[in-house]
Amino acid sequence: MGGGQRGAHMSRAGTLTRRQVLKLGTAAVGAGAFGEIARSIAVAAAKPRQLNVGVVEGVEIRGLRAVAPMWDRDTGVHLNLVTYPYASLYEKMTTAFQANASTFDVVMMDDPWMPKFGAEGWLAPLDASPFNLKRDPDIFPVVYDLGSWPPPRGPIPPGEAGKARHIYAITVVGNVEMFMYRKDLVAAPRTWDQALASATKLGNPGKQFYGFAMRGAKGNPIMSQWFPILKTFGGDVFDDQWNVVFKSGATANALKFFVGQLKAESQPGPDTTDAADRTRLVATGHALQGSVWPAEASDILENPQVSTVIGKVGYTVLPMGPSGRHMPMMGNWLLGIPKAAGQKDWAYRFISWVTSATVQHTYAAAGGIPFRQSILTDAALNKRYPFFQTMAASLSAPPFWRPRTTEWSAVETILGTHANAALAGTESPEQAIDRASTEVTQHMREAGYIK
Repeated sequence: MGGGQRGAHMSRAGTLTRRQVLKLGTAAVGAGAFGEIARSIAVAAAKPRQLNVGVVEGVEIRGLRAVAPMWDRDTGVHLNLVTYPYASLYEKMTTAFQANASTFDVVMMDDPWMPKFGAEGWLAPLDASPFNLKRDPDIFPVVYDLGSWPPPRGPIPPGEAGKARHIYAITVVGNVEMFMYRKDLVAAPRTWDQALASATKLGNPGKQFYGFAMRGAKGNPIMSQWFPILKTFGGDVFDDQWNVVFKSGATANALKFFVGQLKAESQPGPDTTDAADRTRLVATGHALQGSVWPAEASDILENPQVSTVIGKVGYTVLPMGPSGRHMPMMGNWLLGIPKAAGQKDWAYRFISWVTSATVQHTYAAAGGIPFRQSILTDAALNKRYPFFQTMAASLSAPPFWRPRTTEWSAVETILGTHANAALAGTESPEQAIDRASTEVTQHMREAGYIK
């Protein structure tokens, strides 16, 4: 993405001296990132040949790949990015953790994995000795909360409430869901009613121009699309004691709005549409608006090789519903240090370095998804990535995270199966809600969350 400018930014970043970059692990990071690294570690740490970092394969590590040569050059420690597909990464990590093996010095985690890793005690606390991470005002508070265990709000899994809370991981990929719209045709919608009104007014299916680009494929895809709408309608899946509250008037209203009014203004076959195809509808001039993740905005909407509407797309926080609240959803990737890591001191120095404001600027310019306020509001970066400002607003909203339980994958599958059936018309909204609520309740009862 943007290869020419990427090279220019890499060259400029490369002018940092070895001494300057190494100081990011002590004084500079202490002043502006995650707190001062213990000086005894900085002085005494023997330099390893390399750091092994387990990372996901795909666009999520574009920024890490871009800054890795800087780290190698300026520290003399090779950053070994060990890549795995999504499912394989989780399996490799859990296998290593269960064996207490020092396979990885740093791990990159999808945020729904935190409940498992936190509950099992597989990660080193970053806000305790010897690292003593301190909160940085340039970092959105929700970022620290997301990497904390037990979670600071929402329901807490059985047996976890009595544990001391620590920060075990820090965001590196600041994914948060946004709303895209054709700013040459409509104003930014503040509410879902406004978005629907624009869709109804300007959509023209006969000319293959749809009022809303809907992501409705079964499972995670439709839940990523509909869950934020459910929340803005005042609905939810669980209360703070894990009781299933999914079957409610708010849920019924949210699902009927989605599979009825919003679907009527959407493209044909939304029940089989996933993220990239949804976003391409807007990028190719076939849809007015829709939800979008940052990587799609970067790779599709702002990519001249794909998009025919560059300069015509605006970004805003996901619209409000009857609850009167914006409820964007988080999908962050985090960095943590396994308890069994062999190079914990250098692992922390790397995490502090890569998440510092200095390095995050280069990371973002190269196509990485940042998470710092100062980076997301940087005027020059916003000219290139015009959705950054909206990411900042979305992270300030604040966004919500998916329920902090190891059972979420199974629950999401149940909900996403029935919501999809309602969208496809094989179940009524009432049937979908009733069946999903019954199945989720049974699952959580069997998992020991409710009696």
